[in-house]
Amino acid sequence: MHPKTIKRSLSVSLRAAFIVCLIAAAILALLPADVMRRTALGGHIEHVIAYGGTAILMGLAFPRGPRLTVQCLLLIMYASALEAGQLYSPGRHASFKDLAFSALGIVIAGLLVGIYRKRTSVD
Repeated sequence: MHPKTIKRSLSVSLRAAFIVCLIAAAILALLPADVMRRTALGGHIEHVIAYGGTAILMGLAFPRGPRLTVQCLLLIMYASALEAGQLYSPGRHASFKDLAFSALGIVIAGLLVGIYRKRTSVD
């Protein structure tokens, strides 16, 4: 397979995975409390992992723009909107602490992607 074809396929796959993560985050954030299931890790670590993974996919899927900082800020705004949306989900509540852990995952992932981009000269 030609290298450009492989690169294009990878780009499409990363973008699709990023979109799936956005949709999954919305579904999981807005599920009513009585159908919500947690892992043994606990909610805050789940937020760090979920949003960190989403941020990594975002950073890899869109290496040419917008800037990584802007991408991370947009993802934090998305997490904020989902957290606020929990006010309208039965049995759920919005939590600044949950948002802080989501933002922490995004920032850590953003830093890792930034290091990766500098080392591979993507940015």
